[in-house]
Amino acid sequence: MRRYRTCDNPRPAYGGRACAGADTQIQRCSTVKCPVDGTWGSWQPWGECSSSCRGGQRTRVRLCDGPSPSDGGRPCPGDSTQLSRCNTQACPGGPLKARGSIIGNINDIEFGVSILNATITDSFGSRIIKATISNVPRTLGPAMRKLISILNPVYWTTAHEVGEAVNGYTLTGGIFRRETQVEFATGEILRMTHIVRGLDSDGALLLDIVVSGHILQLPSHALIGIKDYTEDYIQTGPGQLYALSTRMFSIDKESVPYTWNHTVSYDPSKGKMPYLVETLRAAAISAHYHPLEEVLEYSIQASISKGDRSNQCPRGFTLVAAGPYCADENECEVGNPCSHACHNTMGTYYCSCPRGLAISADGRTCQDVDECSLGGNVCHDAEDCENTIGSYRCVTRCGRGFRRTADGYSCTDVNECLESNPCNQRCLNTVGSYRCACEPGFHLRNRRCIDINECRQRVCRSDQQCKNTRGGYICIDLCPSGMTKGGNGTCADVDECRDGTHQCRYNQICENTRGSYHCTCPRGYRSQGVGRPCVDINECEVRDTCQHECTNTPGSYRCLCPAGYRLMTNGKTCQDTDECLEQNIQCGVNRMCFNTRGSYQCIDTPCPPNYQRDPVTGFCLRNCQPNDLECALSPYALEYKLLSLPFGIAANQDLIRLVAYTQDGVMHPRTSFLVVDEDFALPFALRDENLKGVLFTTRPLREPHTYRMKVRALSYSEDGGIEYQTTFIVYIAVSAYPY
Repeated sequence: MRRYRTCDNPRPAYGGRACAGADTQIQRCSTVKCPVDGTWGSWQPWGECSSSCRGGQRTRVRLCDGPSPSDGGRPCPGDSTQLSRCNTQACPGGPLKARGSIIGNINDIEFGVSILNATITDSFGSRIIKATISNVPRTLGPAMRKLISILNPVYWTTAHEVGEAVNGYTLTGGIFRRETQVEFATGEILRMTHIVRGLDSDGALLLDIVVSGHILQLPSHALIGIKDYTEDYIQTGPGQLYALSTRMFSIDKESVPYTWNHTVSYDPSKGKMPYLVETLRAAAISAHYHPLEEVLEYSIQASISKGDRSNQCPRGFTLVAAGPYCADENECEVGNPCSHACHNTMGTYYCSCPRGLAISADGRTCQDVDECSLGGNVCHDAEDCENTIGSYRCVTRCGRGFRRTADGYSCTDVNECLESNPCNQRCLNTVGSYRCACEPGFHLRNRRCIDINECRQRVCRSDQQCKNTRGGYICIDLCPSGMTKGGNGTCADVDECRDGTHQCRYNQICENTRGSYHCTCPRGYRSQGVGRPCVDINECEVRDTCQHECTNTPGSYRCLCPAGYRLMTNGKTCQDTDECLEQNIQCGVNRMCFNTRGSYQCIDTPCPPNYQRDPVTGFCLRNCQPNDLECALSPYALEYKLLSLPFGIAANQDLIRLVAYTQDGVMHPRTSFLVVDEDFALPFALRDENLKGVLFTTRPLREPHTYRMKVRALSYSEDGGIEYQTTFIVYIAVSAYPY
């Protein structure tokens, strides 16, 4: 610093000398160094990307050294580290299809095992997902048309990515667990658990779905429409997402709201979404149920982009900068918003009241109406009004030293022993007084009540533990493995299935037993042991499962029949279809429909000249006049016999019995039968037996073929003359199958 002085005290005059010394003095001050604020240096190069595809992160840093802060200067403002997404392109071999199973029950109807198959194709600005679910019970199929979010793991995983937003596959690699709750405006609640296990060797996304709860039941003829909707996905923690959506579906053009919420858990090492909030958009939604095939079909278009406020936490969530992520705000712990019970839920809360109290208009306060304070002489003069929760009652008015009984209709003496506990020992109440004594389990010593230790007297069994209590004792059973001690000291079974300590995994079903549990498999599957997946049983490997052909399916099997046969109600046996009868096949004039096993034939059945067809039997008949020898020597009747046989008929088996009748319709008593133009290659022969011609096999029928035979029946009069002739045209069709 600097200071000055002037030579004026007094000024030199009349030749006097000037003032001695300097007129200016300089002295150092404020020797402390000035503060220097820090300034950022240049950004260093970007580091390597954490992933080669599906979106990774890269980092770069800068140093506060241009210059560094010193002498109390301020540090550099802002962050020293910067993150950027990189390699956001999809990985080769991403899921283009999905497969899975669905088990559980809806509306108390067991599913069995339903099979999900889905395909994913690209469309302009979105992905199209088409899916089928087989083995859906007819009682549930129409109502399940609105459950499009049963496919949520598929369309979230494969949604078209807009900008830097990522879908479920990019974020998790296709391995995550999703818990879903659906709540309808009518009160029904359905819960779903989706386990997504990544891609198999064919590039298909694998998932297992368990459903449980109730849905709004719909008539099968109702027209269902599902409107476009959005789902907001919120990063709530490392490896944790929460999604919610309010949607509408229409029943015969009447709109019905329902809500969905999801929690998604995945490997935290996979990182986070690039935004705190991403929005999935679902459009072009259709659903159809085919009751005959028990197949449910879905179609949906999905895309995902950053949320409207992608880097702000929604209401009900709090930003955790270390993540960053949006943690659920527990409103119940902040300010106690409810007067009674507060229930925190993801992103919000709700208040409830004890029984008899009602929530007020503010939705937070429980209020009771005090009828006694309203006046109006609600009780008689000798009664008091006593307010109760949600009501009131009129009770008897009692004098001093008495108290109303619990029912309020009478008065009772005040028990001083219970209220003031005047005794160190046992107190015995009397009218207007009381007396003290020892309670059972104690003995009096020097005017004091001393507890008796009954356990020294071995009062419990050998398999029990004695525990002395004040004035008594407890015998406690020793519990074996799988049991736990109950509040009353008895052994109670540990329900490992309910408390989650069991080792049943994958699609195994936990069944609790006393002291243990079993891991069982759904019907059609067999167990490989505790904690191992259930394996499908190939029922087709069991002999005689199906009569013709067996096709194994997951958890079941299906029997097939050859063409021309139908599967019988037992699901195993094949039955020939009678096309002639069921299809009412008309072969034309002088032709007959011949039903064969597995098919049919139209065969010619003409009547010769001078014959007439019997309208009842279809036989060709010729009426002969008495003594008309020429007529008698020609066949009286021409009959067509049709016989359809299975493959494998053994030799010497009777097939058909031929009978000749008189003109009066009576079996002729003297008839012999012979094969006309006998072909020795035919596997059949004829014998006479009891006035009938019995056609039988001469060797096994081991190849499919249709045979035609002509048999002549000669009927004789009593004097030995030919009286009638009957010709039988026999068609025998042998099937290619032994049924």
